[in-house]
Amino acid sequence: FNAGLFASGESLFKLANSYASAIKASSVLFKNGRACFEVIFGPAYKGISLGAVVAAALYSNYGVNVGFAYNRKEAKDHGEGGKLVGANMEGKKVLVIDDVITAGTAIRESHSMLESIGAKTVGVIIALDRAEKRSLEDAVSAVQAVERDLSIPVVSIASLPQLQAFLESSQNYGDNNVLQQVVAYRDKYGV
Repeated sequence: FNAGLFASGESLFKLANSYASAIKASSVLFKNGRACFEVIFGPAYKGISLGAVVAAALYSNYGVNVGFAYNRKEAKDHGEGGKLVGANMEGKKVLVIDDVITAGTAIRESHSMLESIGAKTVGVIIALDRAEKRSLEDAVSAVQAVERDLSIPVVSIASLPQLQAFLESSQNYGDNNVLQQVVAYRDKYGV
């Protein structure tokens, strides 16, 4: 899965609406008609554009107005300076956004950085939960490890098992080779 391939206005629009819909449908991210977070944080680099378009989609589709912030890999010593850009996150409830969780490194780094400024990470939203083992020796997925180790929920738009079920029930979608590749991948790496 490569979110970098969402490289047009149309595809980003559809992706942002899917994230916003998943957030709104989540009982851990949205309660009593309100978002359970005040800021969306997009870690550099893919998280930056995702956070921006999803914050806009939440407002456009549901009237939910939340802040948006991101980090730079390198601190800037001119202009607004520093490593953080956007909404102030100090003392705020923050939702971290990314495309996938591979090892959980970016999420863990974001969580530590947010804690260091007094922000509270209340969840993570990703596009695809690959539901894969962190390693061949470890039967826990990266998503499960993040939830366990950081005590925060991870919500996804879709999971690889859902994609497999869709491909199995939609025989006219693409060629059978895609389904075979997904099944083989899940047999080898799936949790």
